[in-house]
Order: sequence, then C-alpha cells, then structure tokens
Amino acid sequence: MQKNKGNEISSENNQELSVQNLAELKKIQSDMYQFLEERFCNNLESFKKYYPDIAKRFESYTPVKSFEFFCTTNGIPNLIFTQKNEFFYKTEDPIQYCQEEMDKFLSEAKVQQTKYQKEFDPYGQIHFKYSNQAVAIENSLPRDKELLIKDIKSFPNCLMIGIGLGYHLARLYEQVEIENLVLVEPDPDLFYASMFAFDWSNLLDYLHESEHLIHFIIGVDTDHLFLDIESAYKKSGLFLSGSWFTYIHYINDETRKTWDEIKKHFDQIHEAIGFFDDHLFATSQGIELINNKHRFVLNKPLKKEYKDLPVFVIGAGPSFDHDIPFLRKYQDKAIVVACGTAIDSLYHAGIKPDFYVNLERTFNVGDSTLGVIPDQKFLQDIIIVASDTCHRNTLKYFKNSAIFAKNDEPFFPYLTAYYPELEKIQEIKLSNPVVGNAGLASAIYFGFENIYLFGVDNGKKIGTNNMHSSYTTLYTNRGVVDNAGPYQIEKVLPGNFGGQCESSFFFVMSGHNISFLLQMEKLNNEKLVCHNCSDGIFMENTIPTHSEDLIKEFSAKPDIDKQKFSEYVIGEKTAVLHFPEHAFSKLFDSVKFNEICQKSLNILDNLPDNRVDYVKVMVKLSEYISDLMNDRETFYYGSVLNGSIQNLFILVSRALYHCADESKCIEAANRIMSLVKDFLNEAQVLFSYLPDYAMWDHRKYFKDCQVGMDTSYGKAPPFPGKFEIIRTLFDDPLKTFVKRYE
Repeated sequence: MQKNKGNEISSENNQELSVQNLAELKKIQSDMYQFLEERFCNNLESFKKYYPDIAKRFESYTPVKSFEFFCTTNGIPNLIFTQKNEFFYKTEDPIQYCQEEMDKFLSEAKVQQTKYQKEFDPYGQIHFKYSNQAVAIENSLPRDKELLIKDIKSFPNCLMIGIGLGYHLARLYEQVEIENLVLVEPDPDLFYASMFAFDWSNLLDYLHESEHLIHFIIGVDTDHLFLDIESAYKKSGLFLSGSWFTYIHYINDETRKTWDEIKKHFDQIHEAIGFFDDHLFATSQGIELINNKHRFVLNKPLKKEYKDLPVFVIGAGPSFDHDIPFLRKYQDKAIVVACGTAIDSLYHAGIKPDFYVNLERTFNVGDSTLGVIPDQKFLQDIIIVASDTCHRNTLKYFKNSAIFAKNDEPFFPYLTAYYPELEKIQEIKLSNPVVGNAGLASAIYFGFENIYLFGVDNGKKIGTNNMHSSYTTLYTNRGVVDNAGPYQIEKVLPGNFGGQCESSFFFVMSGHNISFLLQMEKLNNEKLVCHNCSDGIFMENTIPTHSEDLIKEFSAKPDIDKQKFSEYVIGEKTAVLHFPEHAFSKLFDSVKFNEICQKSLNILDNLPDNRVDYVKVMVKLSEYISDLMNDRETFYYGSVLNGSIQNLFILVSRALYHCADESKCIEAANRIMSLVKDFLNEAQVLFSYLPDYAMWDHRKYFKDCQVGMDTSYGKAPPFPGKFEIIRTLFDDPLKTFVKRYE
C-alpha cells in the first residue's frame, strides 16, 4: 500500500481550510492509515486460515499500478490512481455509494435459471425417463416470472465481476444468503487494495460458519477463464451454474472483456455433461473396440513430413456446394477428412476422403449414412477416425480405424489409472456437439498444423433454406428433415464472410467449441493455423478465407502420396491394444457401486424444510461425488452418476425458486427429489450388466417392453421401437464412385 507523503490535500483546498481543519483532517488520515494496516494484517491471517494460496500471493504483493488511499472527514477509505489522478469511487462516501448501488441492483434483479424441455428418447434410456418426468413436474408449477432475488432472501449462485474495495459485499450478504459466490476480479491490484479496506476476515468467518461457498478468480487470463469458471463449479456441483444472477461492480475495459468472455461459454458449464446410460454404452463399446483389435491413435508426434500438409476438414453444410470445384481439383494435394454425413456429399461430388470421422455412439448411424452408399468399394481404403465410444455397426464398414480416447468420458481415464501403458493413447478434447467439432479435433490431435474448414457452416445464411449440402442424399432424397429438433433456429450470428447467419443451439455451441479448442491448442503450438472457408457463422480463432483465394497457393503444391501416408497411419501412428478379455470385468464392481448409491441416498434422507439447507444437501451430495471422481478407485463410479444427478438437481433448483412461497417450493422440490432417489436405485440394476451394455443390444434387459422400473411419479415409458433415421427409400443413380477433378 502506498501512502500520501503529506500531500493528501491540494494547494487549492489548502487555501480554503483553516489550520484547525487541516490538522483535524491530517489526524483522520493518519488514523485511517493505522486502520488500513491493521485490517490488512487481520485479513491476511484469515486468508491464511481459509485460502492460503491467496494469502501467499498477496502477503508481499507489489501493485502494478500506482495508487494511494485517502479519505474525507468521514474517515472512509477511498482510492486514487496517482498516474492518471483518477478516483476509484467518485463520491465522498464509498460505503454509502456501494450500499445504494447494491440496493438498486437487488430491487431489479430477477431469478435466472436454465430451463429444460422434454427430450425425445429414441434408444430406451433411464436418464431421459427421469429427466422428462422431472421436467413435467417443473412445467406444472405456476412460475412467477417477476420473482426478485431480494424477495426470496436466498439464492444458490451469484457470479460477481469486480471487487473494487469490497464494500458492496457486506450489503449483498445482509439481504441475500448466497450459497455459492464466484468472484472474478480482473485486476489483482484492486483485490490487494480490498484487503486493506474491506473486512474480509469477518466475511470469511461468516461464510465458514454458515457453510456458504466462495470461489476467487483473481487476475483474468482470457485463454483459461472458462476453465477457471468451470472448475469453480465442478467440486460443489455444476447444478449451481443453472441458477444464477450476475453482478458487475464497476465497468471498464477489463470487466467488459471478462463478462464478454464468460457470456460466450457460461451455458456450457452444465450443458452436454453426459449422463448415466451414455456412459454405460460408451464403456461397453470401448471394451468391444479393444477386444476386437481396432487400432488406437498413439500420442507420439506426427512425422515432420506430414505436420504441415494441408488438411481439408469437410462438413455437409450448404456452403460445401460452392467449394466443390476447388475441392475436386486439389483433393490430391491435401488430406481430406469427411465429417459424418459429408461422406455422402463427397461421394456424390466425386471427391475421395482419406478419413471418415464419426462422432456418434449410436448403432444406426452406420447403416443410415454408410450402408446407403451404392459403391461400397468407395469406403474400403478410407480410415475411420472415431473416439472409444464408437458402435461396432459403424466400424464394420471400414478395414482400418484410428481411435482416440475421449477425454470427457470416464472409461479411458479410469482404465489408464490401472493400466498406465494406455497413457500412450492420444486423447481427444472438445469433439462435441456436432461432427464438425470431431473433424477439427481429430486433425489437431493427429498433429496437423495447417487446417482448412469447408462446409462447417454451423447454420445457414439468412435468406437461404437448407442446412445441408444439396449433394447430401440423406436430407435431399431420403426424407430426413433439417429444420427441426437440433436444427431448430434460435439465434442470428455474424457470418464468416459478412452478413448474418441463422443458427441452432447445438451449432452455436459447436462454434464456441471450435473457437475455444483453437484458442487452447494455439497456446501449445503457435504454428497451428485454421482457415475457415465455410460461408456460415463466424468463429473466432479461425481465418476467414475464400477458396478462390487459395487457388494460386494450391496449384503450386505437389500431390500427396496418399498410399504412403495411409501406411504410415496404420503402421506407425496407430496400434492395437492387447488385453485379455476378462481384464475389464474386475474394474466394474457392482457391490462398490451399490454402496456409493446407498450412501448418496442416505445424504438425501430427511430433506430440510427451507431453501438454504435444501441447496446445501445438493452441494453435499455433489461434493461426495466430486471426491469419488478424484480417487482412482472410485473415479468411474462418480463420473457415471454425476451428469444425470446434476441434470436432475438443476430441475430441483428450478422448483425451489419458482415462487415466493417457500413451503410450496419445498413441496415441489421433494417431488423431483423422489425421482433422484428412484434413479439411484435403478442405476444399481443397470450397472450390474457391465461390461455388456452396448446400445440397442441393451434392450434384452427390458423384457417387459418398458424402459426399466416405474417411478414415484408414474409408469415407465414404453421401450421405443428401432429408430430409423432414413424415412424415404431412394434408388441412388450413382452406382459407382467416379473421382472428379472438374
């Protein structure tokens, strides 16, 4: 802390003050400095007790910016940045200013919560049974859309940007009990200053005694901000991020940038977190991949001669049609990656891919997108690239595979903990939610550095009709619609080459994930370049590039020896894993899993009759599951439970805060919590079937034609019939693939 050296008062003010007043003000400021030093020491001791990392960081901290404390005759510390001669609080009484600011905010702040809709379940999964029944309960509640935070006096979660000197915090907790506060202060200098001015010691003691949570993110690195925010929620429950209000204490370039970055990704914290049945499917199918000797990608570096090869990652978006002449002409000068249904488009456009990338774990994708290709020889020398969740019905169309370990599935990390030799397998990140993400991620984690996106539109230009290429028979000739469900238009976004695009929820998330993946991987490899040649939504960290502007560059490139490259991938870059078939059974202990479910049920016994303690119960169970996920022996068990539990807890939270009447909210929350208990009981039955729970084959366990057990809310839904993607028969006239260059 820097102090004024006797020059606290300007010469102009000196002329207006009597000697007596000047002496009094100097005494007040002298007392203030003593107070600030004592407060800092007290706060430092409290941080050492509760948050030692923060104490260590700021005990001998040297501010970047020059600032000084000062006060008027009221003795309340304020801050001035001396280089710019700027006051932080432009008021004589900063405490009163902060109190009035918080009062005004709370008088207008409404309850914000994630809303789920009922979901179509084509495959027979208990997650959707429980989630849909919980949604039905929540939808039946008379929600007060004008409900204010201050009216209910408690809330699960607050995201606060900016601490300033901290005076607003006391006012917030006087009026609202916040179970979880995520505090983001972009400027470490200001947090340091708050340790002199604000009574952190008293607040931290209160939070500890009341078992409320606070997370500090101090000094923002935008490259890692999303990961920092996500980790703040992971331990205590991702469900907390489904109920929030955001308070920004002060506005400047740093807080604006911080808020803009958080807004882009905040929904992703609790979206696409996986769920119980999906993990069981993925585990069983991953074991099949190993037992059936499919080849896995090794994490050794890609050979230097291949790293800089251009890679065309091709989706089936509508702008693919525009780039067909370029792709035809230069297909031999790049590694061609077909993303999902783009293989249909490429077949009909006369372009031969080297890789086919599959995202789905479902059983019917292969027959619908690969089985319908008339010339099956077209597929024979293509290498399928997939994650360890891939279903055998998709893999059967290809001779060779390159399988990645999916980092957000529990199976492979759990397996690696027991078999360290699996650390040689390359993991893949951010390969969701659509196959274009998997295509880009595959290219990056293979080790390529020069990537071009085509037809990865993630939407369509305003004024156009189709979401997919006209060369994709699945949509143009086989009756599959692309204007509903996951393709339902929700947002309008800037276009890659200007203009605007219409996009859906999943496509927006896809764009975010593409941007974020490139942002993260460029930190590891500054040579990584991604040109976006798609005329769809603009995606940060890609370079908008028209294919016409690449003609000169590509006309000078030599053809790639594709046969040699394929032999390298099969012979050196991938390998078969060798495990005895019985090796996996012992890793999935039903007795241990049942004990975990029973302990979880015990935590949910005797639910409280008030919102604050009710949220604490959900935090307690979430922390228990988080602890399981941090232990090698229980990692898998916690992981398979977590997604479905957090999903249901988000719905419990909605019920808890649907109106001002606490007793009605508790009653509604209890109804959904009964479904959570039913889920924990039924999960034990399904887990006992591992490792024999591949998708669609699992129907053999539901002999009563229902999706498992009845619930406390109602009967189990009927098990769905086999879901057929194709709706219309089509006699494809292109019986034989013809490679075209014009």
